Amino acid sequence: MSDKILLSGIHLDCHIGVPAEERARPQELILDIDMTFDLRAAGRSDHFGDTVDYLRVRDVAAQVAARRPYALVESLAESVAAEILASFPVESVRVLVRKPAALAQVRVDWPGVEIVRTRNG
Repeated sequence: MSDKILLSGIHLDCHIGVPAEERARPQELILDIDMTFDLRAAGRSDHFGDTVDYLRVRDVAAQVAARRPYALVESLAESVAAEILASFPVESVRVLVRKPAALAQVRVDWPGVEIVRTRNG
């Protein structure tokens, strides 16, 4: 399937980082979330119930980010992907997590991770 729902530039605050002192204060993260989902029914019906609620997806990501402190962006990405697959009828999800302030002192725009998870994988 090639249909996708795209959410780009989700700005969230999260207690994240290594060492523990870094996790003491929230840091801005920017997430992109892409989900494969058959959009034919929504395209034909023009009915909200035939698609995925974008705001709910954003809220799920925010809830996962606020749930606990994370040492690694890898762990946050994995948790967000798992929660989206559990909460929505999508076939797969791609989560890109960017941490813009992490390496700013050495002139790196952002370090991050990207993962792809599928419902049956």
